[in-house]
Amino acid sequence: MNRKQKRELKKQYGADASKDLSEKIFLFNKLPECCSACNKGFDKKDKDMVKSWNVVVRQEVVRLFCPECINTTKESLKALGIENENKEPQ
Repeated sequence: MNRKQKRELKKQYGADASKDLSEKIFLFNKLPECCSACNKGFDKKDKDMVKSWNVVVRQEVVRLFCPECINTTKESLKALGIENENKEPQ
């Protein structure tokens, strides 16, 4: 980000927006190269993979999950009667 972009971001969204964005970019560099559950490979250049895989960040730990592992987890939670606390984005 150059200085002009930082000023525009600060002006538009406030002082904390620039810091928040830089933290998210830093965490993106920590993204694993495979699924955290099944070790299936992940290609950052494949648009379909990028759109379908899920990233979970908890306390500075970045985890990556393939669609199969996410669906298996959702089915298991549903069978146990546990509702998902985080709503899936549309």
